[in-house]
Amino acid sequence: MSSVPICVVGGLVLMCFSMVFVGGIKIIASKPITRRTSYILTISLGMGMGVAMVPHLFEAGGTGSYYSNNMKHNYGFWPAKDACKTFYTVPHFLSTPAVNGRATVTKAKCIVGNYSSESISENDCTGLSGVYTDAVTQQLVVENCISNNGHCCTEYDATQKMWRTSIVMILKTPYCIGTLLALFLNLALPYDKEDVQGEI
Repeated sequence: MSSVPICVVGGLVLMCFSMVFVGGIKIIASKPITRRTSYILTISLGMGMGVAMVPHLFEAGGTGSYYSNNMKHNYGFWPAKDACKTFYTVPHFLSTPAVNGRATVTKAKCIVGNYSSESISENDCTGLSGVYTDAVTQQLVVENCISNNGHCCTEYDATQKMWRTSIVMILKTPYCIGTLLALFLNLALPYDKEDVQGEI
């Protein structure tokens, strides 16, 4: 299959999906279109095409965004953080200085005479005969993913992660969401009285 040129594969895929589309139109045209069926078609086709045009509708971030994994963790129909069992605590070696800075209660300080500085290192402070005070930090649990490219959970709940992945995949696939919506609407919507009388 790898030796087949990509243009041939593209042509086959185009032909395949066009045949599926034409087959669907043929099935739809085999019976008269009523208000009920046109409503079902409108919703299911609209949702299917909407998901095809905006693939990150149900999962934030999309595939091309630099911060897509952070956004998938924080936002969307079912954020990944909702399936997380154990979050990272900061300070952490994977976190950026900005994120680790959230754990700092009191910054390190060097006092030389009447002057104090928070940017001088301990060695420089000692060289200036100053009094150095270490930073005071505390362990903080960070649930929102910032600058870690989505690596913000140390352990996921396996069952919740499986359900989340399955449901998000169903919602992101145009054929799947369109078919499920059409099936649900077909079961839920009542027939018009005119349609029922016309069949009798």
